[in-house]
Amino acid sequence: MIKLQNDQGINNKDMKHCKNKIKKNKTGILIVNLGTPDSPTTKGIKVYLKEFLSDERVIETNKFIWQIILRLFILPFRSPKVAKSYASIWDRDKNESPLLVNTRNQAEKMQAKLGIPTYFAMRYGNPSIDSVMQKMNDDGIKEILVIPLYPQYSSATTATVVDKVNECLGKMRRQPTIRYARPYFQNKKYIEALNNSINNHLQDIDFKPEKIILSYHGIPRRYHKKGDPYPCHCKKTSRLLTQISPLNKDIFITTFQSIFGKQEWVKPYTNATLIKLGKSGVKNISIIAPAFASDCLETLEEICEELKDDFINAGGENFSYIPCLNDSDESIDMLCDIAKNELKGWI
Repeated sequence: MIKLQNDQGINNKDMKHCKNKIKKNKTGILIVNLGTPDSPTTKGIKVYLKEFLSDERVIETNKFIWQIILRLFILPFRSPKVAKSYASIWDRDKNESPLLVNTRNQAEKMQAKLGIPTYFAMRYGNPSIDSVMQKMNDDGIKEILVIPLYPQYSSATTATVVDKVNECLGKMRRQPTIRYARPYFQNKKYIEALNNSINNHLQDIDFKPEKIILSYHGIPRRYHKKGDPYPCHCKKTSRLLTQISPLNKDIFITTFQSIFGKQEWVKPYTNATLIKLGKSGVKNISIIAPAFASDCLETLEEICEELKDDFINAGGENFSYIPCLNDSDESIDMLCDIAKNELKGWI
């Protein structure tokens, strides 16, 4: 005998199983930063760098050949050096990297201000996007706004977050609805926060900078030639910042740091610029890194130690670093404003 079903083709047993299972959509926010090793050790760095440098969007070359180079040469020789750099900036009290501490603080403060569940993840390292999205799923989050913490878009940063989130979705039977926040390189509150950060810093130091360096993370020049808009976004940020700054526009110089490998990267390079300024007689500079949402290895070690040494050794005298926005009130206000605009229709 054929068992009769209701009009929707679901029998009574199925209906009983589904009862109270479908609830009102619950919205959550996921902020994603670049990543961090679990420890400032050679082993910890190897694990982190292997994941980071195996991303085909980060290193666009023959995958097979690159893996040989990475495993036989880069990881064994670079990891101990990077481990020492991380050890010099590591938060010993929390036993975490500054980037992890700052990103967690950003998520907690955003949640407190918005009243919306806010989670954080790392594109490389922990907490992973996989684990956090599973946690959000377990918590009943059905709508997720993903905010990549990269003001300027690049295929090597923003796009990799989208790739990873979509990969995670592919493993889920019950997928949440996803929105991605747009790059905020020209967001008014972001520009104002950078401007205020610079002005407040200048009041706290005991010298007057002759130049202020706007140092962005670099990308290979060929990535830009292939269509990556990142350098254009950086220059737009710089232009908008100088337009509202009370300082003379000529004081600002836009540069690119963190050059890796032998290929040509987008210029001008930060280190070459600092050396040139020092040799030309410039004695006092300040530097800010607008592309970084949180202080990290590239700011606390590369800028504050390596680039400072480049400038001083070239003849400079006074060097000051302007911290990232991190979890400052203006930073949280800006991120919350971005979230509210992107969440329209959901909340």
